[in-house]
Amino acid sequence: MSVTNRTQPWRSVGLWMVGVLIVYILFNALRSVMNPVEFASYYGLPLSDGDSTVFVLVYAIRAVFLGVFGLALLIRRQYSALTLYALVAAVMPLGDALLVALEGGGAGIMIRHLLTALFLLGTAFMVSRYVKANKLG
Repeated sequence: MSVTNRTQPWRSVGLWMVGVLIVYILFNALRSVMNPVEFASYYGLPLSDGDSTVFVLVYAIRAVFLGVFGLALLIRRQYSALTLYALVAAVMPLGDALLVALEGGGAGIMIRHLLTALFLLGTAFMVSRYVKANKLG
């Protein structure tokens, strides 16, 4: 397949899904820093002490790293690596759902974490299809 017959990256559903994912991750990082107590409740693990926001800041650091790393892979057109990035990242919301369940969190919050994991798996699948269709990996 010649370069001219390749699908343009901006036409790939999977790469748009990666973009949505990166925005979501960075948005949550910003929210967690701006209001850690409220974010902890949204996340499904409300703080017992409003002054103990360290775990939320750890989340923010993790989220900033993941968002910037995903953005770097996207900018550098490392599409095969983005497939792996989305696939491996699916472990985190599954773990988050488990933590929320163990702490007696609401079903809606657990479902949101599980849907995030499904979105990540779908993203990995769609990016993988783009990579294979364009013989990039």
